[in-house]
Amino acid sequence: SGIILCATDQPKLETYYIPAIGIAPKWCSFLESITEELEERDLNRETTGITSNLVRDGQETIYENYKFVSRDDLEKLGISNLVGTPLLRGYMHGFFMDINLYNRVKSVANPFEYEDYQKKKLKERLEAKRSSRITPRPSDKKPKAAVNADLAERLQYKASDSTKAGKLANQVLSDDRFGNLFTNPDFHINEEDDDFKLRNP
Repeated sequence: SGIILCATDQPKLETYYIPAIGIAPKWCSFLESITEELEERDLNRETTGITSNLVRDGQETIYENYKFVSRDDLEKLGISNLVGTPLLRGYMHGFFMDINLYNRVKSVANPFEYEDYQKKKLKERLEAKRSSRITPRPSDKKPKAAVNADLAERLQYKASDSTKAGKLANQVLSDDRFGNLFTNPDFHINEEDDDFKLRNP
């Protein structure tokens, strides 16, 4: 093959492909297509004398107007049927396709992409504004209980003590398991009931 591996002072082997020596191996057949592109470019330069726009800032970009897409990208865009046509050039684990064609296909596949982008940016701006606002400090006072308000007041009064009963009352008020006792009407305690009066003289 035309690939030469050179052992130099660097830790990695330097690899060169020289088409005059031989063809590229099967595992890197994409080198053949790159070589053909370079040959065509050189022929165009010799015949027309016009420098190709493939040279930019001293670096050669072979696939300047192409977009690399993988097989997954093709399936997402719904153009996997183009595999094997001249519109896709096989390269390593994917394909190169014309950037204009890619943009057209993408706009058809997802027509609301720009609108989604605008909404996302607007949402980000609104969140940034909200975060910069001064938020009011949360009140130390707990809101009045919708159900069993008297019980909640008694427990809050007891919770202010440092006794054992105060600690238990504080646990009842802070524990989420007892939250329904002060919000759910099903847990309403009827203090006029005889059973309640017997247990709480």
